[in-house]
Amino acid sequence: MKFTSAFAALALSLASSALAQNKCTEFSPCSREGYCDSDAMFCLWDLCDPATSYNATSCWQPEGCTSRTTTFDSSNDVIAIRTYGGNPQANAFLSVFEPNNAKAANGQLELDMTYDAANNKGFGATVKASTTIKYGKVTARVKTASVATGVVTSFIIINEQTGDEFDFEWVGKNPAEVQTNYYYQKELDYTKMTPYAMADTSAAYHDYTIDWTAEKTTWLVDNVPIRVLNRADTLDAATGVYKYPTSEARVAFGIWDGGNSGAQGTQEWSGYPTPWSPTTVYKAFVDSVTIECAGEQLPSESESGSEQPTDSASEQPTDDGNGEHSSDSGEPPIKCRPRY
Repeated sequence: MKFTSAFAALALSLASSALAQNKCTEFSPCSREGYCDSDAMFCLWDLCDPATSYNATSCWQPEGCTSRTTTFDSSNDVIAIRTYGGNPQANAFLSVFEPNNAKAANGQLELDMTYDAANNKGFGATVKASTTIKYGKVTARVKTASVATGVVTSFIIINEQTGDEFDFEWVGKNPAEVQTNYYYQKELDYTKMTPYAMADTSAAYHDYTIDWTAEKTTWLVDNVPIRVLNRADTLDAATGVYKYPTSEARVAFGIWDGGNSGAQGTQEWSGYPTPWSPTTVYKAFVDSVTIECAGEQLPSESESGSEQPTDSASEQPTDDGNGEHSSDSGEPPIKCRPRY
């Protein structure tokens, strides 16, 4: 399943798709899901939409890759994105939604999902790396939230704008399983998901690795390869395009409610309904994250994404918060940002 964007779900519920043709102003230059502002929540590369921002330089440039291990011993290792000053060396990860349900506590990253009574479903958390990556190895030591049906935990490498993505995902109805998947240019082909049976993923930490190169990607669990994707095997004969993700991207972790999403396919995949009471809190944990860059990686001035057919271009949709998709939206002169 696609990684769910709660930000998109709320923004798209408040704005019509017809408003997407309008751009932001110089005072709130950065556009994200149809809303405009000037801080990192809107201007961070890959969250910010260049097409509907004020001009071509409004969105921040990608930071490039930094090899490092984050152990979440400091509260500065993950911060709310609105407080981010733009220095990736000071803050390794950013919590990209409001309210902020992510924190560094007891030497681990804690991702919480609480009950949203107004919508009868959970409101989770998403954190993204403050640096980008284009090829390299990422290892995360994760204990999932697969303690109840419907609860989804994610470890992904994603470019929000192009839709290129590599996944590890865990669903509550199958706690003794991890699923691997990848997406090319927002093409929603769910047939590429591969499950891997293992011990209860919510009971103990395991090391999960995505080793991404220009020619192949390998998924590993506790240093054991469980899947290999070769670029050569992704050729689309009809278009002559290798549908292999190559876009510069960010490492991200999340927890979200698939069981009460309202989308039948998502609910059947994750299990449903998700059990809730007013005091229920589901938690996923990340003990450490190690990013190993492939050679010297400098930030790109622009990122056009993966290979595309030379004779056509298609409009790219955005996630509507339930694993489905709909069009972007915006509103002139500036739509006041919602408080999530």
